Amino acid sequence: MKVEIEGEGEIELPENSKVSTLVKELGFHLDNVIVLQDDEPLSLEHELKDDMQLKIVSVVSGG
Repeated sequence: MKVEIEGEGEIELPENSKVSTLVKELGFHLDNVIVLQDDEPLSLEHELKDDMQLKIVSVVSGG
């Protein structure tokens, strides 16, 4: 299955992959990013579908 990541291009993933699989495949830490589809956040357990268009946003925190 292929998904398109804004600013990254297309990535090939196994069928039935979840958002957490995508995040790990791209080398991000699960706590440091939010994955959006149509500006709506997806849970890490959300199952991806072929040809989805996603955006990955880094989360920055501080104190």
